[in-house]
Amino acid sequence: MQSAHLREHNLSAVLGALQSAPSPTSRAGLAALTRLTKPTVSKLVEELVGAGLVEEGAPVSAGAGRPMVPLRPAAGTLLAIGLEIAADHLSCLGIDLTGEELARRTVYRRIADGTAEDTLALAARLVREVRAEVPELPVVGVVAAVPGRIAPDDGRILSAPGLDWADVPVGARLHELLAPADWPVGAQNDNRLSVLTEIDRRPGESFLYVRGSTGVGGAVVLEGSVLEGVHGWAGEFGHTVVVPDGLECRCGRRGCLEAYISYLSLARQAGLSEDVRLEDLVEELARSSSRAEVIGVIGRSLGLAIANALNVLDLSTVVLSGYLAPIAEEITPIVRETVERHALAAEAGPLAIERSDHLADPALHGAARAALQPVFDHPVTWIERTR
Repeated sequence: MQSAHLREHNLSAVLGALQSAPSPTSRAGLAALTRLTKPTVSKLVEELVGAGLVEEGAPVSAGAGRPMVPLRPAAGTLLAIGLEIAADHLSCLGIDLTGEELARRTVYRRIADGTAEDTLALAARLVREVRAEVPELPVVGVVAAVPGRIAPDDGRILSAPGLDWADVPVGARLHELLAPADWPVGAQNDNRLSVLTEIDRRPGESFLYVRGSTGVGGAVVLEGSVLEGVHGWAGEFGHTVVVPDGLECRCGRRGCLEAYISYLSLARQAGLSEDVRLEDLVEELARSSSRAEVIGVIGRSLGLAIANALNVLDLSTVVLSGYLAPIAEEITPIVRETVERHALAAEAGPLAIERSDHLADPALHGAARAALQPVFDHPVTWIERTR
């Protein structure tokens, strides 16, 4: 490895270790985490501190030896911006290197009632408003979370039925609307961004992630990494067929899981108005006379989709997110019974069904985290900007 590449690799390793560490750590602790020598770590830390990417805390006495100097990513040194474009709202979030929230904006509206251009113009406005709250910080970039399939070559939204979008160049158009600012702008699937916050909570683990939102999606996580697939679409559980030739799905096919347990489908089954916000769905279902029937539909449909996935992937943990998390306790017995009838994994022991309740808006936080990632992957770029 060439010396320049080795330096980049080692700086990235140190900064990444500080990001994932549950608490501030010392130079000696970083050496253990990264398997680099202590002199190498000390040199790298000095470089990162000098660039404002790492900050030192007050020395802490550790017995008879030299006091430990705790290290952490530096707060308030740069701004990463995440967008969430959901069926019923637009949100924008700005965070710094520590993940601390610096600014937020949210507007509620039914996105499918307007044009993609209208929505992207509003999104650009929200980005500018978030940026205006912390004008002194350099912007790393912007990432938009979108509930749809993304083209692997150029980042276009191929299809987002919940938004009534097709073939929309979200990243490229946002970049134009934000001019003259020349920040990197991209778009990713909302579920693949949502799972990033769960990976932070479960480092190195393997699990199936299923998120109930305006649609249904998820991700496959193997030893702490998201399975991408050939086109980057792995984990599209919402379009697993649970009833052959069943209800028509918004994707144009029949019998998909999403046709039975998406937000819109559940609202119709329970006789709820489509004006009910997603975050109020569970509470409204509780008032519905058909709650038990709806819970049964969710549990059986989800259980069948999970069983099919487990037979292919050989996993033993499922994490439920979105509106599925608050009702996890209710649906788990039905899901488990269905899985035990259909999944080979049941022979290896009971399936762990867990809820993700870390954040109310994981897609938004995941988008901001993804916008921040280039700093951790390529810290030399940011070090050179400070010189």
